Amino acid sequence: MEFKAGDIVKSISGHDKNRLFIVISIDKTGKVVIIDGRYKTADKPKLKNPKHLVKVAHDDYIYGKVNSSASTNAEIFRLIKKFKE
Repeated sequence: MEFKAGDIVKSISGHDKNRLFIVISIDKTGKVVIIDGRYKTADKPKLKNPKHLVKVAHDDYIYGKVNSSASTNAEIFRLIKKFKE
């Protein structure tokens, strides 16, 4: 499955199973770079094998927020929390 920045994804394996993340980019090796604003912050994003992720949705508003240098980890966390509800 193809992922792109702004996708909301759900982890289906690992210690972060069933947790939602936002894709910020794809690295050179094909791994997906994800953040959640709480455990995996913009400073220390997580690299995840795309086989272990399921795309939940894509939101252009979130894409804009993630790519904005003004967005904070708290904002990212709130966006994911609102999406869960």
